[in-house]
Formats: sequence, structure tokens, C-alpha cells
Amino acid sequence: MKLEARTESLFVGRAGLEKQPEESIEVNFDGIVGDKHAGFTKPADSRNTEYRRGTEMRNDRQWSAVSSEELEVISERMGVPHIEPGWIGANLALSGIPNLTELPKGTKLVFPKDAVLLVEGENLPCVEPGEVIQSKYPDLKVNGKYFPRAARGRRGLVGVVERPGFINLQDKVTVKVYQPKLYSLPSNIRT
Repeated sequence: MKLEARTESLFVGRAGLEKQPEESIEVNFDGIVGDKHAGFTKPADSRNTEYRRGTEMRNDRQWSAVSSEELEVISERMGVPHIEPGWIGANLALSGIPNLTELPKGTKLVFPKDAVLLVEGENLPCVEPGEVIQSKYPDLKVNGKYFPRAARGRRGLVGVVERPGFINLQDKVTVKVYQPKLYSLPSNIRT
């Protein structure tokens, strides 16, 4: 199954959670050039419970993407006028896929200038983005700790670079949704 989306905004960050807007980004097998999440490996963190924290492992979070439509829902749930994707650490904001977070692992995001991003999974919400959002609206009574609940199932995706290239604002994105083939075991194999 194929879907189409559009690249609404791009972000790169070298430190901290917030990322800065860019007109275009370059991706290679390490991730987004210049971004703090780039690298073929990373230290295990709280999301990687199968390893001791700090253990070197393959980096499955070279990029993160959010849906403009899902960000609107999170904004409404938190009672704020708007959430910038860069505030919550996203590298890409896409429009045209209201349920982006539900795309399965193995889905490919194909861009016109050779870049192909491979989805590894859902970006699980945490408290830190809520604190940034709260700091952006000091006159509103925003409870940043509410972000994980407001963003559950709508926080976007993380993944790796499958093919190097460039991603530009307003690029049309072809989304090749992964659909696993079901195989049956040969009759001589017992389960």
C-alpha cells in the first residue's frame, strides 16, 4: 500500500531536545548530517531495557518524524494554541497522514532526492517535551507533565536511513506501508 505526504518542516539539533528549522537536510547511513542523534550506534537508554544503560548498540533512532495533524490533536489535548515540531525534538513534520504514528515498522518514506527513511517504530512520549511546551506558554496554565498522556499514540515515528540523499521543504513523500507476507511452515516442521 502506498500513501503520499508532504514535508512541512525540517529540523536539526546539536544539543538539548529542541531542534532548529532548516530549509533542507542531508541524510547518510549515520542519520541526519549535523544532528545529535546521528550515528550508526548509540548508548542504550531507558527505552532499551534488554541492555544495561550505556551499552553500545545499533542506533534505531537516527531520525524522528511527526504528523502535523497529530500535533494539532496533542495541542488541543494540552490546551495550547500550537506545538512546533522542533520543540519536541522532531526532525521532520509531514502532512497528509493523520495517523502517522500507526505506520508499522518496515514502512519506507521515499523522498525525491534519493533519501529513503526506514521506520523502526513509534516514538514513545516522555515528560521532557511537555516541559519545553510549558516554557513556550508562560501565561497559560500548561501542565507539561500531561504531554505523555496527550501524545500517546500520536508522538510520531523513529527510524534509520536506508538510502542517503537530501530532503527539502515541500518535498512530496511516497510512503510505502510495510505489509508482511504470511508464510506457512513446511509440513515436516513441528511447532
